[in-house]
This record gives sequence, structure tokens and C-alpha cells, in this order.
Amino acid sequence: MEKTSIVGKLQDLVISTTEGNINTTIARVLLKKVGHDAPDITIESLADECFTSTASISRFSKKIGYSKFSDMKQAFIEYQSDTAKFINKNNFELTIGEADSERSLSHYIQKIAHSFLSLEENLDLTQIDALCRRIHNTEDVYFFGTHSSGLLLEQFQYQLFSCGKYVTYFNGRMNQRKAFQQITKNSLVIILSTDGNYFLKFSDLLFDLSSKDNYTVLITQNIQMRIANIFDEVLYLGQSSIKKAAPYQAQLLIDILYSRYYHLYS
Repeated sequence: MEKTSIVGKLQDLVISTTEGNINTTIARVLLKKVGHDAPDITIESLADECFTSTASISRFSKKIGYSKFSDMKQAFIEYQSDTAKFINKNNFELTIGEADSERSLSHYIQKIAHSFLSLEENLDLTQIDALCRRIHNTEDVYFFGTHSSGLLLEQFQYQLFSCGKYVTYFNGRMNQRKAFQQITKNSLVIILSTDGNYFLKFSDLLFDLSSKDNYTVLITQNIQMRIANIFDEVLYLGQSSIKKAAPYQAQLLIDILYSRYYHLYS
């Protein structure tokens, strides 16, 4: 079962709760503290900031799945620590502000350009057109992806709307988990996961999905992962020497898919 992060729980609560509700207020205040020092948060200071009582903060903690405020605070601290590790690992491939910043930027852009060339080398327009045809001809089409991949799929969803094609995409992990359970027979399921992290959250549902009468497509840069074998089709984004190139490759592939779909069916 997926373990939702505290930030995911707070976001889901903000989306699903009526504006002005005290729980919405508490959730919004906590979300604004994501980039600040979580150890400094006390139940008293949070209650004061939300114009409520410490008892309301305790009830809120239990509402989102924690036995007490200190457990919720610890989850917040752990989220900040995990996020910092992720950023340090992935987001320093481009460093601007040093003496050789122009050279650093040029080197970074060259790596992005090389990743585009790798995508081009692995691109099969016949496969692209076949997928566009499948999107067009299938009654129920579902998109799945989170973070930057999710933003690209949401963009593609709206583009297809403009062409008269309805596709289903729900933002947020919990909404996507529910959508997985609602997939009808003979649907087309397209998952965009540039590095494969999506499957850490949804592997149980994916294996169940593969046993049903649906056509499944994976778009990824990481074709070495074993779970790729359960898909009917894989679109390879190509190689890159830096992790940050993958979202650029995915954006280009989505642009190509939309361009071909528009040309064929609009």
C-alpha cells in the first residue's frame, strides 16, 4: 500500500475540504512551512498562527493519520530531510553563479542538446502515429504520472481536449490510485515515468493492471527496469548524461505526439 507523504496528505486535504474550514487553514499554514525549519514548529505557535486552539491542532494531527502532534511534526521533519537529499542529488547539475558560470551554462545546454539527439535517434514516427491512432480509436484513455511527468500529461490532456478527444488524468497520487481502480476493460493506459520512480508508489496496481484486457504503454528513459516488461509497448526517451535532461526529453516527445495527433485527426 502506498505511504502518502505528509505534504501529499496536506495537499489532498486542501483540495477536498471547503475553503474557510479550520483544517484547510492549518494545512495551508503547514504547507507554507515546507521550506523552513520544521523543528521550530510547536503546537502552541501553530495554533496561534492558525487562530485556533491546541486541541484543534491535535484533532487535525489525528485527522491526517498521526496519533499526536509530535508524530505529525516528526513526519514533517523527515519529509524535509528526504526532499533535501533528493534536491542535493539531482539539482546541482547546473550551477550558475561561479566565476566560470558562462562555461557551466554552455556545458549544461550541450548535455541537454545531446539528450534530444538521443531521443531523435530512438524515435520511430511509425510507432508515434500508431499510438496516436490508438488514442483516437480507444474509448477510454487514461494518463498516469506525477511531478514533472504529471504536469506534461496534464498539458497533453488539454491539448487533446482541443482536438475533441477526452482522456482521463487526475492530479495527485491518491486521485491516481482511485483512478487505477476505476479503469474499464479494453482501456488504453499511458504512464509517463522518466526515471521509473512512479513504480515505487504504484507497483501493486500496475501488476494487477497488466493482467487485465487493457493496452498499456510506458514512456521512460529507464528501460532497464524489470517492470517495463509488463507493458505492451515502451516508448524510449533516449539516453542522457544528466538526470535533469529527462523532463526536457519528455516534453519534446509530448510535443511530437500532439503534433502528429493534430495533423492526423484535426
